[in-house]
Amino acid sequence: MDISSLIEDFVTRNQHNRNKAYGRICKAVLLGNRPYSLNSQPGFSESEYLPANIRASVTAYSSNKDTAIAMYRDLLAFLRQKGVKVPDLSFPPIPVSSSFERLMFIAKYLQDKNNRIAELPDLLWVSPRSVEEDLRRLRGYEDPVQVCGRKFCIPDTDRTGGTIQFPSTAHPLFLAENLTQVLVMLKGLKKMSEDPLYAPYALQTGREIWDQLSPYAKDRIRFVLKDLLPEDWAWYESLAAEREENHFHSEEYCSQIENKGANVILNCLKNGRPFCVEYEDRGKVRLYRDCVMEPGSYRGDQRSFTVTCAEGKISLQLDHVIRSAYTAEELAAQ
Repeated sequence: MDISSLIEDFVTRNQHNRNKAYGRICKAVLLGNRPYSLNSQPGFSESEYLPANIRASVTAYSSNKDTAIAMYRDLLAFLRQKGVKVPDLSFPPIPVSSSFERLMFIAKYLQDKNNRIAELPDLLWVSPRSVEEDLRRLRGYEDPVQVCGRKFCIPDTDRTGGTIQFPSTAHPLFLAENLTQVLVMLKGLKKMSEDPLYAPYALQTGREIWDQLSPYAKDRIRFVLKDLLPEDWAWYESLAAEREENHFHSEEYCSQIENKGANVILNCLKNGRPFCVEYEDRGKVRLYRDCVMEPGSYRGDQRSFTVTCAEGKISLQLDHVIRSAYTAEELAAQ
């Protein structure tokens, strides 16, 4: 169906829009004869080509793509009101003009090994060059995005076969909670830190939350936990460690915050990696190499777990683990 007259009608109507900038964008993007203009796309007047032409138009548009997308949504609604059968069109799932939104989306999308880098331009309606620039920022090669004054980047990623392999997948949350919710989260993390298996991750998560709080929020939490609901304040004080430069840290980094106890074991269990432990057994110190924890063997109430190692299958107590490391060499170097 020829829709050229309807497109012209849509532009004319929006010339008198209260938002004059919107009217100018309508004319330039739809009838401007620019490389990004709709009327520069092949078969622009035929409704069946409209989805492909809209995608090509927005991809080539170098100004605010979200404004162009909003205009095209309005155009499709207008055409449907006029009885035009417009094929379905999937718009980008995020505001693509925001580099922050794009980086967060890419960081999550590429976690699935079935998703490929080459799919991103069609999905986000941006150029392949824009995707490459975003990947460089995401990997910390240049100008990484910052949140609350700290960089968000995922270093040491490995690009192979059109996909990205992460050392640990990043799950950016940047929570916006009220103060009572923050208090509950911190108390929960403190409780988790009492379990040697979870302690390093609870500590790092607590630091991430604490670092984003305002001075007012920190003072209020101190008041509640010191005066109203008093408890040992030492763990909370440990959250105010030296401010770190980055928001994201790999699982391996978190597991090595403190070189003591069962710090690496949870990461090894999750990822199927072997580990070594220095273990106190009835007054004697033993070294167990190439340990693999038996799935389902951990008993939180008893803090015991079963491993298979060179000595066979043995039961260990977390409280008796003196140190742990990924290799015997790392253990010796501690």
